[in-house]
Amino acid sequence: MAIYAKDNIEFFHRSKRNKPYRMPVAHFHNKYELYFLVKGKTKYFIENEIFLLSPYDMIFVPKGVFHKTDSEENYDVERVLFSFDDEFIGEDLNEYITELINNKYIQFSGENIYKIEDIINKIEKESIKKQRGYTDMQKLYFKQLIITISRYRIKENNTRLNGSYLVIQDIVKYISKNYNQDLSLNSLSKKYSISPNHLSKQFKNVTGVGLNEYINISRITAAEKLLVSTNKPITLVATECGFNDSNYFAAVFKKLKGITPKKYSSINKLGV
Repeated sequence: MAIYAKDNIEFFHRSKRNKPYRMPVAHFHNKYELYFLVKGKTKYFIENEIFLLSPYDMIFVPKGVFHKTDSEENYDVERVLFSFDDEFIGEDLNEYITELINNKYIQFSGENIYKIEDIINKIEKESIKKQRGYTDMQKLYFKQLIITISRYRIKENNTRLNGSYLVIQDIVKYISKNYNQDLSLNSLSKKYSISPNHLSKQFKNVTGVGLNEYINISRITAAEKLLVSTNKPITLVATECGFNDSNYFAAVFKKLKGITPKKYSSINKLGV
């Protein structure tokens, strides 16, 4: 089951793994993440998309969005992760962050990769030495990184999905758009002409997330929007988001978001 992950991750973190790894649960943060794959290959599941990452690919993860990585088929992976909030980057980068939110998968041509690595290495050096004003230097370098990404990213991205990945990608998108419909395993298997057992296994294999888990993620994501933008009662929100039982809806919501629907609504309610 997906869960909220506490935002105690430091701004810069480099990690190396020499054995297969599958993140145990999909999760989300209240901070942005920028993931840069240095070595190896990994699958990245984010919201309603699946990406197959190769060295020097990047993924931008908006705050509050469920995501999960899976390097189970690769034994040698190195990545760099940045975790930051709006206060850290300031308002002057809003345009670039919006661009990243709308285009999460990032690739570079060979001649521009060194520009990205050079800035990352400067940020890492500041993290290690921690000289006077190092956090300010990190902010300056990070702003340079974000602008450099916007300037040199390849506009036409190739996610290299094929075969079963494309089928599961279609199913993922269908679920996210039809969260209030019948999404039972049997109904989906009939729609896509795949046996229930094979569909269940393939979905978990490709995304790293169970089918029912992803259905719940899609429904709770939709419920969040209704809870903050309307005055609809929680029982109606549950029904409109595909839940037949409001008590079950409340339990799933708290499991995923770490807070009850009622409290979430009262804290985040917009001017409606």
